[in-house]
Amino acid sequence: MPGAINIYEETVTGMPQVVIRYNRDAMARYGMNVEEVNRVINTAFAGQSAGQVFEGERRFDLVVRVANDSRKSVDDVRNMLIPTPNGEQVPVSLFADIREEEGVNQVQRENTRRRIVIGFNVSGRDVQTIVTELQAKVAQQLKLPPGYNLVYGGSFENMNAAKERLSIVVPVALLMIFLLLYFAFNSVKQGLLIYTAIPLSAIGGIVALWVRDMPFSISAGVGFIALFGVAVLNGILLVSEFNRLRKLGWTDEKRIVIHATKSKLRAVLMTALVPSLGFIPMAISTGAGGAVQKPLATVVIGGLIVSTMLTLFVLPILYILFERGLKYFRPVKKLAALAFLLSVAGLAKAQTPVTITEALKMGNAQNQQLKAAALNEHYYKALVRSSFELDNTTATYEHGKLNSAFIDNRFTIGQSIQFPTVYKRQRKVNELSLDISRGQTKQATVEVQAEIKRVFYALVVLQQREIALKQADSLYEIFVQKAENRLRLGESDLLEKSTAQNQRLQIQAQLKMLQRDAAIFQRRLQYLTNAPEILRPVADSLLYPAAMATDSLPAETPALQVQSALLSQSEAHVQLERSRLMPSFSLGYANASFSGYQTLPNGTDKLFSRSDRFQSGMIGVGIPVFQHAQRARIKASGVQVQQRQVELDALQSRLRADLLAAQQRYNYNRQLLADYNNTMLPNAAAIIVTANNRLQSGDISYLNWVLLVNQAIDIKSQFYDVVEQYNESIFDIESINGVIR
Repeated sequence: MPGAINIYEETVTGMPQVVIRYNRDAMARYGMNVEEVNRVINTAFAGQSAGQVFEGERRFDLVVRVANDSRKSVDDVRNMLIPTPNGEQVPVSLFADIREEEGVNQVQRENTRRRIVIGFNVSGRDVQTIVTELQAKVAQQLKLPPGYNLVYGGSFENMNAAKERLSIVVPVALLMIFLLLYFAFNSVKQGLLIYTAIPLSAIGGIVALWVRDMPFSISAGVGFIALFGVAVLNGILLVSEFNRLRKLGWTDEKRIVIHATKSKLRAVLMTALVPSLGFIPMAISTGAGGAVQKPLATVVIGGLIVSTMLTLFVLPILYILFERGLKYFRPVKKLAALAFLLSVAGLAKAQTPVTITEALKMGNAQNQQLKAAALNEHYYKALVRSSFELDNTTATYEHGKLNSAFIDNRFTIGQSIQFPTVYKRQRKVNELSLDISRGQTKQATVEVQAEIKRVFYALVVLQQREIALKQADSLYEIFVQKAENRLRLGESDLLEKSTAQNQRLQIQAQLKMLQRDAAIFQRRLQYLTNAPEILRPVADSLLYPAAMATDSLPAETPALQVQSALLSQSEAHVQLERSRLMPSFSLGYANASFSGYQTLPNGTDKLFSRSDRFQSGMIGVGIPVFQHAQRARIKASGVQVQQRQVELDALQSRLRADLLAAQQRYNYNRQLLADYNNTMLPNAAAIIVTANNRLQSGDISYLNWVLLVNQAIDIKSQFYDVVEQYNESIFDIESINGVIR
């Protein structure tokens, strides 16, 4: 059967048994009977009670059997000695055939009938298809005797039972969804309108199964039930927004559809993306339960994606159709609506929400500048091991008439060694270089985190600015409509309409500039965190959590640490240059030949050849007699120490001044924010409400209304400016103090 793997057949035999077959004729010759022989063998190998042992009031059976070493194999049974009636002892093998054979392992029964299980797993095919093919082949090729029958169980049996339940559950679920929609909107028409998401989502689920080459299964059926419930949420969002706009007095269905689709686009996408992304681990699961999880997740993900995209196109068109009828849809308007929906869908870019904590973690782990700083730190860490560096070892070889007319040769090897203090101080210099690199890494981390905070909260403020501008755009949109109506009725002149249009165009221009700035900041945040996708900042507040203001400059400030390490390195370098005035040492070894007659200490002459070798050692001391250049280096290093000290003092003074200025800005902006929150922002909201009411009642002119509304909008804009300055002061304080999160 193609697709059948891991075939398993239930084993009914295979239990090893020791079988003793007695030769009764041989037993008769020895005068023995089967009962006595069985009793002896049973006692020897299984043990039998031979009496009782008393311990106080307790008693135990005394069991006798052969020692463990004598009952390990079949040969132990064969060699077992059995006493005969005449007092002799003979082995069992003389009157019995003893063998180890396989016996019955288990006998399984079900409903009082014996049964054997043959099981297999399915790969690459669905259970229904493979069982159907298996039944056809069994009917043709397998002829069972009377009394035997086949039963197909396991996943196939569960699937059939689940199908019966699904045939009831699915219609009930669909009916319940429609009833809930009817109760929510109190309208059969709108309930049916939202109900269109169900067939659209079913199309997506079926297509997703087809793309992944997966058959329909029970888990896929359960996925369709879950999909139907989630798919209608997008329709509920859009229809609820349609109804809300109608209650506000909007009558143009086209305008309602466009505005509602734009305002709810993000909510619709998030409603679909959240469960879709949550099911991705199940869709790619390969572990235990993956065969059940994959179809369910595939149906939900594919259904939600297709349902969401089709809902954005189909639902607005059906809404207009239900409200105005087929006469509204002319070819040009069809194409315009389709182009608008395509443009809106194209503008929706996948953005990953991220908090400030997550953004800082991503920056610490992925920022390229910090990775380079870490590599620089590893470089200096490896350089510490190069402190003990000996000079080159010299080796020379000479050949010729070195000592006499005879040809001789000589080779020497030498090594120069600096005074030990030089190596010690060189290591100190290298270790300080490592400390400088570590401080620079920390300083780079502080700078990167400060930049991430600035960009992150700049985006958060831009989001709120966009909301405020959109609210202002809505106000001027209504004002433009009223101005056009008044002009059409002759109640106003062209000046009012032109002023309203210009005011709205200014708001829209500000929105475009804001969106441009937001795109730039998003790219900057993506670069700082080295993220693969665009990040969307998420924060509970516009204000960054305030740092503790300190009057004194912390000693662990990264910039001060780096400058202090540079000063220490310069001081160590002075000590290193001074140690080079100490003498150096040299060691050497020579091996030479002296051919010719040589007079020995006893007065006799002896002929030596080149095979006779003479050895010598050498030790020397190098004294720096000419010290002018080295002392100049020492003096230059001392000047550098003075330079580092001046730089450190200047840096401390500058950081103290910057910290004080940042704290003053922080205190000023904090007080200003309190004034905005307590007084100015509530007043701005009240100004807009009062101006709208008075304009409708005719108490003020359109010019006064524009002045009042612009004043309220300016207050909100100035509030966001103060928020940015407040956050910037905190970022400066944390950057100066070296705060790393």
